[in-house]
Amino acid sequence: MRLLRKPHPLAMFTAWFLVVFLVAFPKGGLKLGILPITWGYLFLALSTPPLVLVRLLALPLTAPRRLVAVILMLLPIQILCLYCVFFYGIADPPFAVSNFTGIFFLPWIFLLVYPPFLPYIDGERLSFYFRWSIFFAAAWGIFLFVLHPITGHFVEIPYLTVNAADYGEIETTKHIARGFFLKLISTYNNGNLYGVCTLMLLPLYSLLEPKKWRSWTVRLALLLTLSRSVWAGLIVDQLLSIGVLLLRQANTFPRLYLGGARKRFVALAVTIALVFASLLFNANRLAFLFDSQLGGRLGMLALLPYITFLPSHGVFGLQEVVYISAAYQFGYAGGAAFLLWMLSPVFLLFVDSTALQSPTRRAALKGLILYAFLAGIDGGFNYIPTMAFYWFVYMIYLFGWPAAHGSKLVAAEKLPSPAFSGTSADALIVSAPIR
Repeated sequence: MRLLRKPHPLAMFTAWFLVVFLVAFPKGGLKLGILPITWGYLFLALSTPPLVLVRLLALPLTAPRRLVAVILMLLPIQILCLYCVFFYGIADPPFAVSNFTGIFFLPWIFLLVYPPFLPYIDGERLSFYFRWSIFFAAAWGIFLFVLHPITGHFVEIPYLTVNAADYGEIETTKHIARGFFLKLISTYNNGNLYGVCTLMLLPLYSLLEPKKWRSWTVRLALLLTLSRSVWAGLIVDQLLSIGVLLLRQANTFPRLYLGGARKRFVALAVTIALVFASLLFNANRLAFLFDSQLGGRLGMLALLPYITFLPSHGVFGLQEVVYISAAYQFGYAGGAAFLLWMLSPVFLLFVDSTALQSPTRRAALKGLILYAFLAGIDGGFNYIPTMAFYWFVYMIYLFGWPAAHGSKLVAAEKLPSPAFSGTSADALIVSAPIR
């Protein structure tokens, strides 16, 4: 048994700022030319150098086996990205910056720099910031969804709820039209983006949120995105839960305990019913849901004959169907490398299965699997804050949620090594909303 460190004020401020300006206000900021600069990403960039210095000078540099495995599985796509730049250059600078941010810089920050600082963060307070930021984004989105048909416009706060350069242009530039109602966009300014990002966080949010009505409010906001991709993600979320519950029956077979599964089946039925009810907001009704081209996404299959084994283009952005786009951008080798990266959370269980013993790490794994599914439909890879969310969830998957400190040092057993102690405090010793 060892004692957790006291929460550090700077660590807590960093956690608060990043959660608020990545989750609640992800688009707040301005643009340099056509490159968006948001407060959350700017703070990430400015705070990382001093944190790296502290990390190198004051904290141990050892790493657990599971982290090494992740780095090795990420390495192929990084090498092919560098190969692409070295031989063919950059075709689209803003999206190339986004690619490098998601493939290089964010994993370094969330997997190598931040984890040793987790013991200096009070998990209970982090949970409060996290839960209320997600709930605020959902509530604000529902407010705008209802307001627009009444007033004919959104409430936009430049530099906070919208990028200053996009002020007054959300309705005309973000492809959010859905008949009488517009897509729920919240502070993300895009319904699909809000849905993809929130679905990644949804398993963690559902675990940490003690009030069921707030969890259902977030799910309602996801339904009101009027996005087929998001609806599919909501259904897969329930199917994954049902699958896990059914797999657990193998341990007690032939005696089965299906109480939890029955609840999940009811939740799945309600979700499907609400999806069809949401079609009432769309002028195309069922034709919209069963669009044979899926909003033009199936047209990406036309790229397949032009894909080479290795990269043959300068770096540009990854489009909606991320797997096909990654193969077109980085060659079939790059498509395979990208798929290895997306499946790495599952492969990690063969290296270290301890994540299955932790509620928060299991929830994070579910969020990563949901994104791997959504990447095959509309992954929003190049858009802020998708990859920041992805690597945050990956960090929780590897190292767990920080422990709740309360007002005193908390004794905790069986914590990870001090070098990367995520203090996976799912069995908390003090009262906290983490269950």
